[in-house]
Amino acid sequence: MYPPGSKFEGGRYEVMKLLGSGSFAAVYLVRHSGLLSLHAIKVLDEKLAGDPDLRNRFLAEGQIQAQLRHPNVVAVTDIVTDPAPGLVLEYAEGPTLAEYLTDRGNAPPPIRAVLDIMLPILEGVGAAHRKGIVHRDLKPDNIILTRDAAGKGRPMVTDFGIAKVMDDTGLSTQKRRTEGGVRMGTVQYMSPEQVRGLVDLDARSDIFALGAILYEVVTGRMAFDRPSAFDSMKSIVDGEYEPPERLIGGLPPMFAACIRKALAVDPSERFADCDAFRSTLALAEDPRAPLPERPSKSAAISRIPEPTAAQGPASGLDPRRPGHLADRAARGAPPGAGLAPPRRRGTGRDGGRDDAPWGQAYPPPGQPYPQQGSHSQPGSPDPFAVPEERGMIPVNFNHSAFVSALLNICCLPGLGQMYNGQFGKGLLLLMLHVVLALITFGGSLFITWPVAIIDGCLVASKRRRQPVGSWEWF
Repeated sequence: MYPPGSKFEGGRYEVMKLLGSGSFAAVYLVRHSGLLSLHAIKVLDEKLAGDPDLRNRFLAEGQIQAQLRHPNVVAVTDIVTDPAPGLVLEYAEGPTLAEYLTDRGNAPPPIRAVLDIMLPILEGVGAAHRKGIVHRDLKPDNIILTRDAAGKGRPMVTDFGIAKVMDDTGLSTQKRRTEGGVRMGTVQYMSPEQVRGLVDLDARSDIFALGAILYEVVTGRMAFDRPSAFDSMKSIVDGEYEPPERLIGGLPPMFAACIRKALAVDPSERFADCDAFRSTLALAEDPRAPLPERPSKSAAISRIPEPTAAQGPASGLDPRRPGHLADRAARGAPPGAGLAPPRRRGTGRDGGRDDAPWGQAYPPPGQPYPQQGSHSQPGSPDPFAVPEERGMIPVNFNHSAFVSALLNICCLPGLGQMYNGQFGKGLLLLMLHVVLALITFGGSLFITWPVAIIDGCLVASKRRRQPVGSWEWF
C-alpha cells in the first residue's frame, strides 16, 4: 500500500488516496505534479510484481486499453514502473454499477434509466470488439457511472485485465494469457463457453455477460446466483434461470426478449454483435416493436410455487433461497411479511440481504414497470435516475379514453380533461366554452365541443402509456 504523499515515476505522480484494491492490484487517485490534473493509477500488487507472467499480463492490459479511444471506455494514458509497475488511467469519478444497484435499495430503475445505462455500455464494448478485443470479465463492478462535462450520465467500462485479443494486434503476451482450460472471469457472468474452459472466445461471450448484467439491472438479482460456484456454472451451461417477466410484474416485453436472446446457451443464437443488441434494446419503450426471435434452447425456468390461499399471490422468488415465505414463517415472521429479498451484492458471503424487503418495491404481476421518474429512496445516490418533471401526471394503465369522451359529450367540455387529472386545463376549457358560446350565441359549440372530446380521448389514451403534462394537449 502507498500512503498519501507517495510518489510514482520520480515524483511525476503524487498519491492522493486509495480508491480500491483487490487480490491483483490496487487503484490510487493521483495528481500529476506538473499539470495538477487528477488521474487514477492501477498498481500491481508488490508480491505479484516479481512474477514475470503476471507482470506481462498486467502490462498487456495497458497495451490493450491504450488502443481503445471511446467515451464509454476508461482510457489508459501512461505506464509507470517506479516504484512498481502501474497503469495511469483516466479518472472516472462516480459509483460502479454494482454500487448503484445496491444503493437503489428497494427501488427498480425506470425504463429510461435502464437504457441510459445499458445503451452506452453496449457502445463501449462494441468499440472494443471492433478492435478485436473481448473483455471476458464484464460485470457491474467493472462499469463506472460517471458524468460528462455537461452533466449527462456516462457509463464507462474498465478493467480489461483478462481481455483476449481475437486477432494479431502485436501483443506478444497473448499466448501466455490464454492457455487452454483456464477459466477467467466472474462465475455469475461467465458464458457457457467460458465455463467449459474454451480458448477461442469471441464477442458473443461478452454478449452473454451483458445479458446477465441487463437481467440484474431490471430485476435486482443475479440470473445465475447459486449456493456454490459449481451450481452457478451448471445453471449457466444448462441455461437455467428465473424468467425476468415472472419476477417483475409489467416488465417491458423487449427487456425480457433481449435477455433471453443474450443468454442463449448456443452462441449462434445470441445477438451477432453489440450493435444488434443495442439497436434492439433501444426499442424497449415502443410497445409495437417486433421482439427478437426466441432461442431454440431457451431453458429459462420458473421455480415459483403456485400460490395458496394463505400465501396470496406468488412472490416470484425461489423457495430454496433464504427469506422465502416458508423460511420466514419458520423464523416466526409476522403475517404479510411474505415477499423475500432476492440475493444481492452487499452484506454476507453471497451478497445477500436476507432481512431487507427488497422484493416489495418491485411491481407485482399485473402492475406496470416504472416508466419515468426517480423511484430512489430518500438520500440514496442515483446518478442515472430520470428526473420527475414538474406537473407530470403519472402513468395510469386503467385510464379509459371512453370515459373521458363520454364526460365531454354528455356533460360539459372540460370534465373529460379533469378526469385525466388536468384540472386547470379542464376548468379553463370549460370557461372558454361558456364565454364563446355566449358571444357567438352557441355558434362556437361546433368547435369547442369536438376539440374537448378529441383532446380528452387522445390524452387519456396517451396516459395509458406514459406520463402526461398537466397542460399537455393532443
